[in-house]
Amino acid sequence: MSRFEVVTSFARYEIKRAVARRKVLILVAFTVLVSTLPYYALSRIADRIPAPAFPYIWAVGFFLAGPLLLNFTAILIAAGAMSEEYEQGTAELLLSKPVKRGDYFLGKFLGGYILFLAILAIDIFLTIASAFAFFGSQADLVLLPGLFLAQAFSSLLFYCLAFMLGELLRRSSLAYIFSSALFFSSLIIGFYLEFIYALVPSETIYKVAETYLPTSAANALPQQYVLSGVPSTISSLLQLAGFLGSGRGSTIGSSIALVLIYAVAGLVIAVAYFHYADISRRVS
Repeated sequence: MSRFEVVTSFARYEIKRAVARRKVLILVAFTVLVSTLPYYALSRIADRIPAPAFPYIWAVGFFLAGPLLLNFTAILIAAGAMSEEYEQGTAELLLSKPVKRGDYFLGKFLGGYILFLAILAIDIFLTIASAFAFFGSQADLVLLPGLFLAQAFSSLLFYCLAFMLGELLRRSSLAYIFSSALFFSSLIIGFYLEFIYALVPSETIYKVAETYLPTSAANALPQQYVLSGVPSTISSLLQLAGFLGSGRGSTIGSSIALVLIYAVAGLVIAVAYFHYADISRRVS
């Protein structure tokens, strides 16, 4: 087999292995709920929503909870990708075959990420379908491919960090706990920093610190992209929908840079540890 075939084989294996886990199936179910329920809730208060915002309600519904759930989905997929193989003893078995470590690593990484992209595509599709069902025709849907790419790129931040923790800790429970703790602690700290800055606007250090948090970097880019393409009349509504950990003090360029820094750092550490550490036998 060529190296390409080996990598794709490991990618398919990772997708099948991840789908078989109940955690992923539960996340898909939550994705369906998050992609539909916000629109029902918004339809119940439609009389309070400005009429010009109706054609853009797809964006409002998406940012109510979509980015947060998608980033957490990336964490749950990535955290167990490597760690569960060590726990079950399959890492030693798979790497005893005539395959390169790099092909195994790349296949596992890509397989989990492709699965995440599929869940992201489902989320966006259901978002648009729900918006049409409850609010009629939607506008500026030409932004959807860019939104898909922006969210896919942003979620690489937590995907790579969780993948790194799974490789370093080699225990799925610890990888899930530490990855989730990183996610929620960053989210909570960002909320308090924004709150303090709102009380004391002169202390810009709080706003600057908030923009450098992982959740702020990951959540800001998709919102910044959509805001740059929709009428300014609904910008405030979109900002309200995605207020938590939004990184409002950043720009598209700085958000891209921060995502790259976090993602590349996590991936480099994971690659280095994987290549230079021993492949332990089954972890109990």
